[in-house]
Amino acid sequence: MTREMPKRLVPPAPIGSMLKRFDAPAVRAKKREEAAHDPAYLEMVRACPCLYCGLEPCGEAAHVKMASAQFGKPLRFGKKADDRFALPLCREDHLNARHAQHKQSEHTFWDGIGIAPLPLAQKLYAKRGDLVAMRAVCLVAIAERSKK
Repeated sequence: MTREMPKRLVPPAPIGSMLKRFDAPAVRAKKREEAAHDPAYLEMVRACPCLYCGLEPCGEAAHVKMASAQFGKPLRFGKKADDRFALPLCREDHLNARHAQHKQSEHTFWDGIGIAPLPLAQKLYAKRGDLVAMRAVCLVAIAERSKK
């Protein structure tokens, strides 16, 4: 019994057709979209209390980088996240302390203090322009957080 060889679905490409053509113009890659920056909003975030220790004003706006399809947040390697995903943290809790956000994974940091960062960032951004309401969102988040 002889086996039949498989048949090609499409004819083979002509020799040299896959080589780069030098007479054709180079195709430029699409320009990546830039993150939405809102300096006025960041100043208001910096005036809110720190979500970790409660220091007021915190003085830093920590951008949450973790991706989430639910919140329409892509992972942007090497790029700062949109300013609408910024949360208030003091300098120690953001960068310097042993437990700081930048000294461990974001999931570990936010789970450790019992705060879901993306829903909180969404609530905070919805109150932009009203510092009193933004502070209230942060104080409620601090009061409701669950320490593990």
